Amino acid sequence: MVDIFQEVEEDLKRERSEELWRKYGKYVIGVAAAIVLGVAGREGWKTYETSTSIENGTRLANAVELAQDSATDEDAALAALDAIIADGNAGFVALGHFQKAAVYLRSGATPSAITELEAVAGNSDIDQVYRDLAVVQIAMNSASATNAQELISRLEPIAVPENAWYYSAREMIALLHIAGGEVEAAKPLLTEIADDNSAPAGMRARASEILKAVGA
Repeated sequence: MVDIFQEVEEDLKRERSEELWRKYGKYVIGVAAAIVLGVAGREGWKTYETSTSIENGTRLANAVELAQDSATDEDAALAALDAIIADGNAGFVALGHFQKAAVYLRSGATPSAITELEAVAGNSDIDQVYRDLAVVQIAMNSASATNAQELISRLEPIAVPENAWYYSAREMIALLHIAGGEVEAAKPLLTEIADDNSAPAGMRARASEILKAVGA
């Protein structure tokens, strides 16, 4: 009889976790992805400004504009970005992959987007800030109950105060715990975010709302 009650309790916990993930996960991903893409663009522009290759910088700016234009043919945008990736330096290569990922995400081709992000995350020639950003975006766009622990392991080295993506990584780890059915493991992380005056206001508000939802 005890086993039956335990099974029911586990089922209820799992259902609550799935409901929380459906309610908050995609919202957080959408907000964070917009922020991340904005920072990626800013970092890419800094690379453009400091690069000695004006020609590559101009081509990059044109390719990014093409990729962000909703009226542009997708194949044309991808081809322009492929040319940047093939000929540019590491900074240009990173932004090219990020922009290709954005194009794929807009068309619903998530596996192709993840492939582009993995190309950044696994390239040791690319600056660490871009590689960490790629890992955060991979988690944002591929999170599920089945890969939650794997993604948490990848995010943990990023979720340190000295990292530029510290807050995004910690919030994503909390959500991954929820996606994996580990609500209790998410609570301390959410509490820290909610109480951290240095964290983005929107992120603090979301953490507080999720904590209320889980009864913390």
